[in-house]
Amino acid sequence: MGRRALLRNHDFMVLWTGEVLSELGSQTATVAYPLLVLALTHSAGKAGVVGLARWVPLALLALPAGALADRFDRKRLMIGSDVVRLLGAGSIVLALALGHPPYGQIVIVAFLDGTMFIVSYVCERGALQQVVPSDQVQDAVAQNEARTWAAAIVGPPLGGLLFAAARALPFAADAVSYVCSTVAISLTRTDFQAARTDAPGPSAPLSAQLAEGFRWIWQWPFLRITSVLFAVGNPVYTGLYLLAILLAKRHGASASDVGAMFSIVGVLGVTGALAANAIRRRVAPRTIVLAEQYLLLGALFLLLLVHAALLIGVLVGVAEGLTPVTNSVVAGSRVAAAPSHLQGRVQASATMSTMAFAWVGPLAVGLLFQQLGPTATILALAGWASLFATIATFSPSLRQGPPQPLSD
Repeated sequence: MGRRALLRNHDFMVLWTGEVLSELGSQTATVAYPLLVLALTHSAGKAGVVGLARWVPLALLALPAGALADRFDRKRLMIGSDVVRLLGAGSIVLALALGHPPYGQIVIVAFLDGTMFIVSYVCERGALQQVVPSDQVQDAVAQNEARTWAAAIVGPPLGGLLFAAARALPFAADAVSYVCSTVAISLTRTDFQAARTDAPGPSAPLSAQLAEGFRWIWQWPFLRITSVLFAVGNPVYTGLYLLAILLAKRHGASASDVGAMFSIVGVLGVTGALAANAIRRRVAPRTIVLAEQYLLLGALFLLLLVHAALLIGVLVGVAEGLTPVTNSVVAGSRVAAAPSHLQGRVQASATMSTMAFAWVGPLAVGLLFQQLGPTATILALAGWASLFATIATFSPSLRQGPPQPLSD
C-alpha cells in the first residue's frame, strides 16, 4: 500500500526520478575516478587519495550542511549543489579534451563532488517529511535505497564501457545527470521545509544549533548504538569498493569487467532494497543489524579465495545486500521521528557521526594494498569488521528498537 501511495505522489516521484538520473551519473563516475587515476599515475595510493577526497566532506562538512538546510531554502540549496557538481564534472571533460588533467584537479573536483553531495543529501532527507506523510517516510527511504542500488546496477558497467570508449565520456554523463536533477527539483511544488515557528532565532549561537541534532539522536539508545556501529563500520564499506577494483585489476580485469562486477553488486543491492519493506515488517531491527555485520565479515574472508571479477562482485554484493534494509529501519525511523525544524541538523549529525571515519577506508586500502598486498589488506578489513560485529552482538541498546514516528 505504501509503495502504491508513493507512486501517486507527484512531487515525490518527480524528485525521485531526478535523483535516479543524478545517481546514475554519479555511479558512472564512481568507477571512472579510480580508473582514470590508475591510467594516469599507475598508483593505488593516489587512487586512494581521490577516494579520500570524495568521502572526507561527509565527516568535515555534514554539520554545516545541516545548519544550512534548516536555515535556508532546501530546494535552492539542492539546485545550487547540482550546479557546482555539473561544473566540476565538466572541468574534467574539458581537461581530458585538451590533454591530461592534472592529478591535483582530479582531487579538487572529487572533494567538491563530495561536498555538494552532502549538502544535497541532507536537504533531500530533511525534505522527505514534507513531501510524504509521516506513515510513509520509511517506505520512501526504502524506495530511495532502491533508487540508489538501481543506479548501481546500470552506472558502473556503463561507466566502464564509456571509459573504455573515451576517458571523458563517464564524466560527461555525470554532468548531464546534474542538469536532469536540477530540472526535476525545479518542477516540484511542495516546500521542502515547514514554517519555522519553533526554530532557533538568528541570535542563537551556531554551536548550540548544531548540537541540537546530536542531542536529539543521543536520547534514543537504538539510534545511539547504530550511529556507533555505522561510524566504525563505514571505513570497511567505503574501502571495499576500491579493494574490489584493485583485486579485479590485479587479476587482469578490464574496465568493462570492473563495470560488470559492480553491476552484480547493484543487482544484489536493489534486491535488498525492494525487499526492505517486507523484511522490515517481519524481522526485528536487532536481527537485521546483526545479520548485516556478519554477512560483511563472511564476505571479506571469502575474498581471500576468489580471483574472478564477477565472483568478487558477488561477494561485495552479499556484503552490501542488507544495507538498504538496515537504512530503511534506522534512517527511516530517524526521519519519521525528528521534528521538522530539526530535520537538517538531525540528518547532518547522523551523517557526520556515522561517516566520521568513512574517508579512512579508501586511503587505508590504497596504501595497504600498495605496500603489503591483497592478503594483508583483506585481513586488516576483516579484523576491523569483527570488532564492530562483536559490539553489535553484545549491545543491549539494539534490543530497545527505533523511536516511533511523529503523527501528522
